[in-house]
Amino acid sequence: MQNLLIYPHLILFAYNLEEKPEGKETSQQKSWEVLRNRLKVPSEADNSERYYPFLIDDVHGFYQRICLGETDSLLVSCFTKDEDKPQDVSCFHKFRQKLEVKANIGRTWLILGYSHYSADSDREKAAKEAYKAFKGTQQDPNLKQVNYFLGSSIFEVWQQPQDWTKVEDNDLVLICICPYKKTMERFAAFYYEWLWLFYYRHKIIWAYSNSRIVKSLLEKEDLFPRASTIPAIKVYLPEMNLAYTDLQQIKIDLHKNLLVLSKHTAGLESLALQLQTLKTNLKNYQTRLGKIKDTANNELGLTKLNSLEEFGESVASKYQGQIEQDHASLSPGLRVRERYIDTIRGIVEVTQAERDRTLNTTIALATFGLATSGITATIISTQLPQPQPKDTISLTSAFFWSIGAGIFPVAIALIILIILGRSGRR
Repeated sequence: MQNLLIYPHLILFAYNLEEKPEGKETSQQKSWEVLRNRLKVPSEADNSERYYPFLIDDVHGFYQRICLGETDSLLVSCFTKDEDKPQDVSCFHKFRQKLEVKANIGRTWLILGYSHYSADSDREKAAKEAYKAFKGTQQDPNLKQVNYFLGSSIFEVWQQPQDWTKVEDNDLVLICICPYKKTMERFAAFYYEWLWLFYYRHKIIWAYSNSRIVKSLLEKEDLFPRASTIPAIKVYLPEMNLAYTDLQQIKIDLHKNLLVLSKHTAGLESLALQLQTLKTNLKNYQTRLGKIKDTANNELGLTKLNSLEEFGESVASKYQGQIEQDHASLSPGLRVRERYIDTIRGIVEVTQAERDRTLNTTIALATFGLATSGITATIISTQLPQPQPKDTISLTSAFFWSIGAGIFPVAIALIILIILGRSGRR
C-alpha cells in the first residue's frame, strides 16, 4: 500500500538570479523558456505574475513566475486529475520530467499527497517510496527527522553541498504525507509563504557558496609578500645607491604588488558583502518561518518544523561564523602588503629624487662652466692683438684661456660635492 497516494502533487520552487551578459540569454533563461513551451504556457507568462493553469496528457498543473527582488522565481506544479482514486507513486517521476528546469540559486521540490495511514512508520515508508520514484532510484533515501505541518508528516532529504561551486545542483526535497484531502487544500494556501521561505534558504546557501569561491581565489594568490625580497630592500635602503637595473626591477615589483593588492581588497570586500547577504537572509528566513508557524498553529493540526528551524541555527553557528573567521584571518595579510608597497614606493621615490638632484647638479655645473668660459673668452679677447691676415689660420690664446676658465670652477665644485657627499654618509 505504500506505493499508493491519493491526489499526488509535485511542486517546484525555483530561483534564478537575473543575469544579462551583453544582452545574451543565459542557460537558465533558455531552460525556463523550454519549460514554458513544454507546458504550453502563453509567452506573456515570462513577464507576468499571473497564475497560468495547464493540462498536458491528463496531467494538470499551474505555472507562475514571480519577481523577488533581483531574483526571478518560479512556482510550478503537476498533479493528477483524479482527486479521490489512489495513484501509484511512479507518477512523480513523470511529473519531474515535465518540470525539470535549471536555476542558478537553487530549487526546492515538494512531494505532496494524502493517505489514510495513521502511523508515522507507514507515512515514512510512503515518503520513501515516493522519493525513490521521484529520483528514479531503488536506493532508500536518508530521511531527516519528521516535521509536522497542519497534522501532516513532512520528511526532508537534503545534505550540504560537496562542491560549493555547484549549488544549483543542490536540491532540497520535502515529502509531505497528509491525512486528509482537506489538509492538502489548506496546505495550498501556504504556497507563497513557502516560496519566500525557500528563497531565503537558497540565498543563504548561495552567499556561502560565493564566499567559498572568493576564499579559494584569495588562497591561490601570495597573500603575504615574499620574505626573500624584504632583506634585499633592507640592504639597499641605507645607501640609496641602486643600479638602474635594480631600480627598474623594484618598479616592476611595485606594479605587481599593486595588482595583487587590488585583488585582495576586492576579495575582502566581496567576503564582507556575502556575509551581509547571509545575515540579512538568515534574519528574513527565521522571521518568515516564525510567521508560518504562528499562522499554522492557529489552525487544527500539529505543527512542528524542527529540521527547518535547525537549518537556521546551523547556518548561524557554522556558515556565518566561517565567513567571519575567513575575513578576520585574511585581513592581516592585506595590511602587511599595504606596508610592503609603501616601503617599495618610498625606496623608488627617494632613489628617483636622489638621481634627479644629481642630474640637476651636473647640469648646473656644466652651465656654470660654460658661462665662465664664455665670459673669460670675451674679456681676454678684448686685450689681445688684432688677428692675423685672413688667409692665415691659427689658434688664439683666448681659446685656451676660455677652456681653462671653464674647467677650473667645475673641478672645484666637483671636489666640494665629493667631500660633502662623503661627510654625509659617515
